[in-house]
Amino acid sequence: MDSQHVVLDMEAGVEHLSRGTTRNTDILLVIAEPYYKSLETAARVAALGQELGIPRVYTITNKVRAADKASVAKFVAGHSMNVVCEVGHDDEVAEADRLGLAPIDHDGNGILVTAINSLADKLLDS
Repeated sequence: MDSQHVVLDMEAGVEHLSRGTTRNTDILLVIAEPYYKSLETAARVAALGQELGIPRVYTITNKVRAADKASVAKFVAGHSMNVVCEVGHDDEVAEADRLGLAPIDHDGNGILVTAINSLADKLLDS
């Protein structure tokens, strides 16, 4: 039997989780930017995903600069968040957008594209 994968990109927040959209979900990826409110929301979403019985709840930290690393690491450790991928800040993403291109078409070896490829490999192997 061929394996099928469906990816849903939902709004930030917890409303969709309480409406049952995660029923039969195998993996919940929670995206967190290196700002307190984003990290706080991500922690709530991750905790709710675990309460709902989603087998694998992972956090992806996004747009992380060198100056953010220590505070982000401290926050996620203090909230028992399972970080599966860290995406560093990538100026080429904004440049791709200005050019009307997808990041992979603008810079196939950029920070974002490399991180996403690595994440996909991890998820498909798990």
